[in-house]
Amino acid sequence: LWTRLLDDPQLAGLCRLLPETNDVSDAANGHASLFTQRQRDGTVAMREGRPMLLVSSTSWTADEDFSVLLEALKMYDQAASEARNGGSRLPSLAVLITGKGPQRAFYEQQICRLRLKSVCIATAWLPAEDYPLLLGSADLGISLHTSSSGLDLPMKVVDMLGCGTPVCAYGFSCIRELVNERNGMVFGSAAELAQQIQGLACQLASRRGPYQQLLRGAEEFRRIDWETNYRPVLEMLAATAG
Repeated sequence: LWTRLLDDPQLAGLCRLLPETNDVSDAANGHASLFTQRQRDGTVAMREGRPMLLVSSTSWTADEDFSVLLEALKMYDQAASEARNGGSRLPSLAVLITGKGPQRAFYEQQICRLRLKSVCIATAWLPAEDYPLLLGSADLGISLHTSSSGLDLPMKVVDMLGCGTPVCAYGFSCIRELVNERNGMVFGSAAELAQQIQGLACQLASRRGPYQQLLRGAEEFRRIDWETNYRPVLEMLAATAG
């Protein structure tokens, strides 16, 4: 299950989690979903002009300030509106936040108050079997995890990269042990996150450029299995003990 599924028909099943709203939901017939389209030969492929799928997972606690993400999405929506007025286009965003926790209802109220035209936001609690499918289907993972000690790394980032999905992560002292220029980006503010999302969204349909490089870097991370990772550490510890 923990693999890259972006070009897999299973992605169409995840669309049920996202409400239809504004220009994000422009699939007009039974042959197309929000992300995929059935071809004449019966195969399913990614739909041209589809939204960019962002995913974030959370326990909805004070350790993660989701107002940073919501503010960044408002900035992106404004940039998309300005692009339309200027005769160009930014992809719409479909944002799915998964998890349970004490602040979920608070942020859901904040989300309901937003009036965004190019961004659709949904919250959900996924069964264990659907969670890796979502991560492997996403274009970009977002981590808002912060560490009071500065020493604990977010497991959600390991999960995202483990599915081959690039990550934008909130910066703290040791996050670059996981997220680096090869597989993602680190941000420190809503404005910086909005700029990162916009830059990557512009690259979504391109087969070259920074976004494709991050995909390759995330895939390299995914291929590091337990034995490959622990053996050099074990040998180093053995040499030190000897």
